[in-house]
Amino acid sequence: MAYSKGRAGTAWWAVQAQVFAEETNCWLCGKWVDQTLDGRTHPMARTVDHVRELWEGGDPLDRSNCRLAHRRCNSAKSNRARAKVRRRTVHSVDAASL
Repeated sequence: MAYSKGRAGTAWWAVQAQVFAEETNCWLCGKWVDQTLDGRTHPMARTVDHVRELWEGGDPLDRSNCRLAHRRCNSAKSNRARAKVRRRTVHSVDAASL
């Protein structure tokens, strides 16, 4: 069964609805999430964050892997996690050769 990154289909919408109904605070910053804000554009809107990222093998439909988060907090967490695994090329030059 293909999940389309776990964010499509009836099963995903059910998990998302359950998270929105059961949780009120962002699991990353601890602050209250205003669930009436536009989730597509507002940085403090509600999103469902995967505790174990999908690209790390997290189960997209496991309720215990899904938590309520602000869009901003969710994005920052994902960006930090990806930066840790991204290889960085380091260029160094011997100062004496200059």
